Amino acid sequence: MSAEPLLRVEGLHKAFGGVQAVQGLSLQLRAGELLALIGPNGAGKTTSFNMVGGQLVPDAGRVLLAGQDITGASPRRLARAGVARTFQIAQTFLSFTVLQNVQLALLAADGLAWRWWRAADRHRAADALALLAQVGLQAQAQRPCSELAYGDVKRLELAVALARRPRLLLMDEPTAGMAPAERTRLMQLVRQIAQGRSMAVLFTEHSMDVVFGQADRVAVLVRGQLLAEGLPAQIQADARVQEAYLGGGFDRSENESNNPLNDAGSRPKTSEISRSAVPVQASLLRVQELHAWYGAAHILQGVSLTVAPGEVVALMGRNGAGKSTTLKSIAGLLARTRGGIDFQGQSIAGLPAHEIARAGVGYVPEERRIFTDLTVLQNLDCGRQPPRRWPDGTPLAPWTVERLFALFPNLAEMPHRPGGRMSGGEQQMLTVARTLMGQPLLVLLDEPSEGVAPLIVQQMARAIAEMKRQGLGILLCEQNLHFAEAVADRACVLEKGRIVHEAPMAELAVDAAARRLYLEV
Repeated sequence: MSAEPLLRVEGLHKAFGGVQAVQGLSLQLRAGELLALIGPNGAGKTTSFNMVGGQLVPDAGRVLLAGQDITGASPRRLARAGVARTFQIAQTFLSFTVLQNVQLALLAADGLAWRWWRAADRHRAADALALLAQVGLQAQAQRPCSELAYGDVKRLELAVALARRPRLLLMDEPTAGMAPAERTRLMQLVRQIAQGRSMAVLFTEHSMDVVFGQADRVAVLVRGQLLAEGLPAQIQADARVQEAYLGGGFDRSENESNNPLNDAGSRPKTSEISRSAVPVQASLLRVQELHAWYGAAHILQGVSLTVAPGEVVALMGRNGAGKSTTLKSIAGLLARTRGGIDFQGQSIAGLPAHEIARAGVGYVPEERRIFTDLTVLQNLDCGRQPPRRWPDGTPLAPWTVERLFALFPNLAEMPHRPGGRMSGGEQQMLTVARTLMGQPLLVLLDEPSEGVAPLIVQQMARAIAEMKRQGLGILLCEQNLHFAEAVADRACVLEKGRIVHEAPMAELAVDAAARRLYLEV
């Protein structure tokens, strides 16, 4: 690595109205070095990243690349100067082949972007194949991008970014949505390429295994200010960082289903929730032989599962296994499904989504889908439904704004903030709170821990525990094994649209062979 810094960030400031998002950030990054920028949700990571990448102009401060002032330069000018970027949600042309995606990037690098429709499939094919070989995708060069596994899409996006031979690569949540083994392989590849090309890499990341396993240095932002910077081991041992960002881990003692099996070989009872007020039911949700399609693609191929009142069932599996599709099928969001879906003993298969919601099924999508122009209170009002009762007439304790603010204290501090000015973790909490305003008896949670800081993940775990105490059934789609272990009673593992393994969460947590076989952890 070069002794002189390639990137200098000096005293960056940025405010949005009265909110001071970044306050005096200064960083240095050398060629061939990987620097992880981490911090709690709302700390200013995305704002800082966007000021370096040209998406935002700082109110004060400078950004220098190899001594050249690039403060406020447009993304196009930065690309010409040697700055490339990848995104949390991969940006590729799905209908083009893998090779054509890289050829388009090479056309742009050669200043021929406006002539791509004439000669894109003939432009520098050998160079494009060489880039694909570098990221391990040469054998898939002729496949449409839409057919790639998610981890391979991330590799393709890396190849596209490398087409300009950048000196600085900005990576926004590069491993979001990837399985643990895929995360490690991708970042090891990035490290290898960075060192081979003397390319500096600045990345934001919430997966601590990636941060502490792959970064050369780590910088921690809290409330827009640099709290700590140093080697991964130093940051991991810093008490201030532990308190502000990492937290102390999950308290699994609250999840009694993860206690050892009793003498009779059965699971302990789910926590002593307010189930004295919940009627006894064998199952709240029963799914039988569920099939689902996206166009001609047959995604779910006979999924069967149950969820009881006060039970958390985790749907687990690799990317593309059908977890999110299962939740969307139950919620009535897919055009083509077949099979049985019974909720409280009544079939809801084929009903439109709004009728399923009115029946008492709440859905929390992975992509959040809050109203960015509405305030926190206005978003909550959008989800409001009247108090609900169990089939025998037993009332369900209603979710109110006050109760939700007690559950999510962060939201209580910003009742009039527009959703578009909230961090990803704050938006995630708002999405869950809005769903609970619908007074559901069953909650479908899609990746609640994805892309949010560890302390927010802990708050999410406490929220699930509170729902469970009230007797709600929860079907949880989750990639994070540790989070699932902390909150779930049972696990159903999906592979290629089928449930291939089912066990109490406590058993899966200690079954190393099953985890390696089905989850690649």
